[in-house]
Amino acid sequence: MTTSIHSTESPETVVGFGFAEIAYLIRRFDTDAAKKSGQVLRLEAEVQSDPICVAGGSSLLGRGFASVDDDLELEGPAIPTAYALSKAYRWTEISLVDGEKTDTVVHVESDKVSLLMQPRTLGTWFVFAQQPDIDGADAQLSLIEEHTRTHPEGTAFIRVKSVSGEDHLLIRPDGPGWAVAKVVDPTTDVEETTGLDTSGLLARIRETRGETR
Repeated sequence: MTTSIHSTESPETVVGFGFAEIAYLIRRFDTDAAKKSGQVLRLEAEVQSDPICVAGGSSLLGRGFASVDDDLELEGPAIPTAYALSKAYRWTEISLVDGEKTDTVVHVESDKVSLLMQPRTLGTWFVFAQQPDIDGADAQLSLIEEHTRTHPEGTAFIRVKSVSGEDHLLIRPDGPGWAVAKVVDPTTDVEETTGLDTSGLLARIRETRGETR
């Protein structure tokens, strides 16, 4: 099945999906990106489960996120969510640590739609649309800045993945600026760079994402 390029506008508000619904959306599309989405969201087994995916499709239908014609057709916020999961070229796991807990956000980026997905209780996911006038690196920086405003001692860890590889970056406040680090070799010390301003941090995030600007 191919992914429609029509009606891919991002959902305007937060939408919750159950894990069976997400598994069904991923399974609809036989793309390398869909397979990678299943891996990143840790739903590989669920995507391969007929009962789980049938339940997911049924749930979408019952909620008005799908309709029946000759086949089950996606509706509403399920359309851009499925598009992003099946067409993504970059996935970033953002771990926001405050000493007591870690909140995780998965940033899924495709050519037309980019989403921020947050795991919740019982395998549910909250899906937020990335504002189309903000690029991916700026969106990630905004999350990290908001986290450290709320938790001044908080840190962040981003793991950027593509179909073919991945990279990572450790981030922490450093006085009025930032420090970043990478684990190049697990047997050696972390290589840390300190004294970065916000522009310097953004540049390192872009580098980790495989971008040059």
